[in-house]
Amino acid sequence: MTELDYEELGFMCGIEIHQQLDTDTKLFCDCPVDLEDENPDSEVRRRLRSVAGETGAEDRAAEVEAEKQKEFVYKVHDRNNCLVELDEEPPHQMNPEALDTALTFARMVDAEIPPEIQVMRKMVVDGSNTSGFQRTAMIGLDGTLETETGEVSIEDIELEEESAGINERNGDRAVYDLSRLGVPLVEVGTDASIQSPEHAREVAERIGMLLRSTGKARRGLGTIRQDVNVSISEGSRVEIKGFQDIENIDRLIELEVRRQRNLVQLGEELGDREVVADNVTHLFEETENEIVSTVIENNGSVYGFRLPELAGRMKEEISGDRYVAQELVDYARSRGINGIIHTDEDQDYGLEEGFEAMAQDFSREEGDALAILAGPKAEAKQAAKAVRDRAQMLYTEEVPEETRTAEQNHTTAYSRPLPGSARMYPETDVPPVEITDEKVNGIDENLPDTIEERRQRYAEEVGEELARQITSSRRLGEFEELRDETDSKTAANVLVNTLPKLESDGYTLEEVKTEDIQEILQAVDREEIARGDIEETLKAVTEGKNPGEALEEIKESRSSREEIREAVSEVLSENEEMIQEQGEHAQGALMGACMEKVDADGGTVSEILSEELQKHI
Repeated sequence: MTELDYEELGFMCGIEIHQQLDTDTKLFCDCPVDLEDENPDSEVRRRLRSVAGETGAEDRAAEVEAEKQKEFVYKVHDRNNCLVELDEEPPHQMNPEALDTALTFARMVDAEIPPEIQVMRKMVVDGSNTSGFQRTAMIGLDGTLETETGEVSIEDIELEEESAGINERNGDRAVYDLSRLGVPLVEVGTDASIQSPEHAREVAERIGMLLRSTGKARRGLGTIRQDVNVSISEGSRVEIKGFQDIENIDRLIELEVRRQRNLVQLGEELGDREVVADNVTHLFEETENEIVSTVIENNGSVYGFRLPELAGRMKEEISGDRYVAQELVDYARSRGINGIIHTDEDQDYGLEEGFEAMAQDFSREEGDALAILAGPKAEAKQAAKAVRDRAQMLYTEEVPEETRTAEQNHTTAYSRPLPGSARMYPETDVPPVEITDEKVNGIDENLPDTIEERRQRYAEEVGEELARQITSSRRLGEFEELRDETDSKTAANVLVNTLPKLESDGYTLEEVKTEDIQEILQAVDREEIARGDIEETLKAVTEGKNPGEALEEIKESRSSREEIREAVSEVLSENEEMIQEQGEHAQGALMGACMEKVDADGGTVSEILSEELQKHI
């Protein structure tokens, strides 16, 4: 695969990072954000439509979604949902904890904070918000992000409510879970000065690190995602939505650049030609293809297309495993039709006679490809128009501006048109929030150290590897509570090694509180139990015992240091010959014999055995 010269291609890229916040309650109500998988208590069904925004115009992306006439089903959970999520009650005042966190991040990147925070409504009619809009507020502008590759500007920072989680999409029906709806979300948008896909990854990682440094970033799958804006000089701006795999964001961007470049080159080779499209249902009435015949029997329609000079090129790769025909398939799917069938397929699917009739009706010339789509009349008609319009663009060297979704193989697929400014208008149910100079100064005086700064500092206490593990862990906050109360290295080991091991062994950690861990570690500091007893003590706590009871049981069951020393002396006496031959190297073999005589952790036994063996030698 040829290397890409991004500067020569006129590469432009900006990213948006969406990070959920770990607050006690949602952004505009008092529902908790501690989401759990559970059965819904009820469901609500809705349909949404597009309306004019503040400018008086309707947003094109919203119009396209509304045209699909989908039914939306919302799964409701009494514990995590109230009438605000159902759009049956006005939103409450903005969550101050979420606002303070967002403002803290804004000042960490030197962004300007407006004197008044105004909540806006951003029109969204894909069903992910019951109200048909998302509440969002601009809280920072014109920030700066320093990276090794170069400085990038942070254009805007928003605090907004998370959308509902999608459970199922099936034709004209979509099912959402409302548990996630309303969780506070910080959105961070850069300018288009990112220099390469690798630079984009560097920027995304640094923004993520700074967000985690606030101590309020939720962790886990789906809690952070990236939108990527990509273009080249001869292509167009494309927004790739909801990419979660930050480690492969550079691969995603590279493949999108290749797609745009290859589409431009294809247009140059094809030249200016006209796509022919028409209803061809009558040509396929006798088809042997079960899918098409079933559509026709159910009063559906078949539409056909003549695609000049594309014979043999419909399966030509344009981006990774993605080929030309998929550009058209995406547009059919966006209108409810599963796909298209074309004459470059490896088999004829029983459509040979129909295609022969189409070739005659459409005056097919050598080098032309033919394609059809089939479905219910209304959907097929809309899909045919969308596919024809997209196909015509293949002959103009034009790459359409659009919103795309990331596929598992890091290619992208068409989703909908790019949204415009018509989608925004003020939220009249939430009063503006005044941000005083005193408020901003207070934030500046209490900015947290970054994760990187803490990693360097903790490396001096616990070593570089353990410091890297604990600062990357969701338990960093617990470590920072414990390190001042007990041995920091032991605390870090328990949090990043012992607790995950217990969880993988099937123990539930819900019962283990930070203060429980502190009590156990302080018992180690006082030498009431050994480090090797920590895991067994924690197991008892997971089973419902309080730390005091668990510690007493461990202490009662364990051999005392004096008992261990006596047992070690016996083993040494029994193995005089081995000790004379091997000296200090005999410890490994003697250890097993000592452990058989006592109930104690290996660390303590090893320590005492080493002491006594030195004396014996």
